[in-house]
Amino acid sequence: MKSFFDLQKNSAVQWPLFLILIAIELLMSFSFLGYFHVEPISITFAYIPVLLAGCLLGPGASAALGCVFGLASMWKASAPYVAAGDRIFSPILSGEPISSLLLSVGSRLLFGLVIGILYFLAKRAKRGTLFWIGAVSFFGRTIHAFFVYGIMGLLFPQMGFHAFSAFSDILSPSGLATSFAAMLIVLVIYKLWNSAFFLRFQKRMQAVQNLHLTAHRSFLPGFIIAILTLSCSCAIALYFLQRMVYVLKVDGYSLSQTANYNLFHLQIQFLLGILSLVFLVSLFLLFVQRYTSYMRHEAKSDALTDVLNRHGFFPLCEHMLKTSAFQREGSGYFLILDIDYFKQVNDSLGHPKGDEILYKVAQGLRNIFSDSGIIGRLGGDEFAVLLYPPVSRERLEEKLSQFLETVRQIPCDGQNLSCSIGAVQVGTIRDIDELYRTADHYLYLAKNRGRDQFFIGEAGAVPAEGIACL
Repeated sequence: MKSFFDLQKNSAVQWPLFLILIAIELLMSFSFLGYFHVEPISITFAYIPVLLAGCLLGPGASAALGCVFGLASMWKASAPYVAAGDRIFSPILSGEPISSLLLSVGSRLLFGLVIGILYFLAKRAKRGTLFWIGAVSFFGRTIHAFFVYGIMGLLFPQMGFHAFSAFSDILSPSGLATSFAAMLIVLVIYKLWNSAFFLRFQKRMQAVQNLHLTAHRSFLPGFIIAILTLSCSCAIALYFLQRMVYVLKVDGYSLSQTANYNLFHLQIQFLLGILSLVFLVSLFLLFVQRYTSYMRHEAKSDALTDVLNRHGFFPLCEHMLKTSAFQREGSGYFLILDIDYFKQVNDSLGHPKGDEILYKVAQGLRNIFSDSGIIGRLGGDEFAVLLYPPVSRERLEEKLSQFLETVRQIPCDGQNLSCSIGAVQVGTIRDIDELYRTADHYLYLAKNRGRDQFFIGEAGAVPAEGIACL
C-alpha cells in the first residue's frame, strides 16, 4: 500500500520529477502555456501535469498535483477582474468560502486521486497497457470536468451545471483536440520514462546520489542561491509593478484601489511563473552537473566490481581525511584485505570464476560498509575501506566478523574461501600513504597468524596481538 501512494524517499529521479511537474503546473496556470485559443478551438493543458504525475509517480503524487492545480485556479479566480461566473471558485469573492475551497481544490484533489488510481490499474493490465494508459489520458479532460461540474452542481446549483455537463463538448473540436493532445503527450513521456536510455539515466543519477563525496557537500551554497533568486525575482516583479503604475500616472490615468490590487494580483502570478521557470532551469542544470559527476565517477570505478579503483579511491580518501569527519582523534578506521590463496582459486577454477568471486566479495563489502565507508579495489584481489564515522572497536569487530562469515558463504566449487584483514585506527595521522602502509603491515600480521582473521591496530602503535576470527 505504501508503494501505491508514496514516492520512494531516496529516489534520485522521482522527487525531482515531482517538483518539476509542480513547477510546470504553476507555469501553465500562470501563462498561455496552459491555455491555447485559436478560433474555433480552445485547448486547455493545465491539467496535463496531473495526468503525468498519476501515470509516472502514482495516485499520491497526482492528488498532490491536483491540489496545486486547484490552488492556482483559486488564486486566479480571486481577482476582481474575473468574470462573474468564475468568482464561485474564489473563497474571497463567492461569499461561500468553504464551498469555493471544496470546488477549487477539493474537486482537483479528487480528480488527481481518481486519475492516479486509473493509471495504476491500467499499468497492471496483463495486455494492452499502452491502450489503457492512452484511454485514461484521452478521457482525463472529461473526468476532470465531471468532478468540477459535479461538485459545482452540488454546492452552487444556481449556476445550472451538473456532473453530466462534462459530456456536453466531448466531441467538439476543442474537446477532441485537447483529448488527443493529452493522450499523445502522456504516451510519449511514458514511453520515454520506461525506455532503456532513461532507465540508464535513472541508474546513473541514483549512483551519484549514493556517492559519499556528494553526500558531504554543504547545502549552504544552494540555500544562498535560492534566497538570491527569490529576492531578485521579487525585486523584478515589484519594479515592473511600480513602473506600470508610474507610466499610467504620467499618461494621465488615475488608478483606483481596485485597479492597483488587480495589478498586484497579476504581478504575483508573474512572479510565480518566473520562479517556476527559474526552478526548472535550475533542476536541468543540477541534472547536467550530476551526470557530469557520474561520468567522472565512472572513470574512477572498477568495471568488474563496481567499486572505486585505485585512482578514484586514494584521492577521495585524501579529501575525506581533510573534512570534519576526521577532526577528532580516534574517529574512523582504514582497512586493507585480500582473499586468501586467491591465485590458487584462479589457477584451479579459472579466471571467470575468480572474477565472480571478486564481484561477490565487493558486494559483501558494499552490504556491510557502504553506509559508513569508502570502498575501493586496489588491484588483483586487494580491497581497501575507509570508515569515516566514529565507530567503537567492538562495533568494528562485529562488522569484520560479519564480513568474514559472508566471504566463507561464497560458493567456490567445494573449496573454502576466506579473507585476511588489516585495520588501523585513524589517529592524528592524516596521510593516506602512511595509513595504507600501516594497515598493510597489520594485514600480513593477520596472515602470519593463520589467515581467515583480522588484526586491528593503531597508527604509530607497536603491533599487539589481534583478535582471531577462525
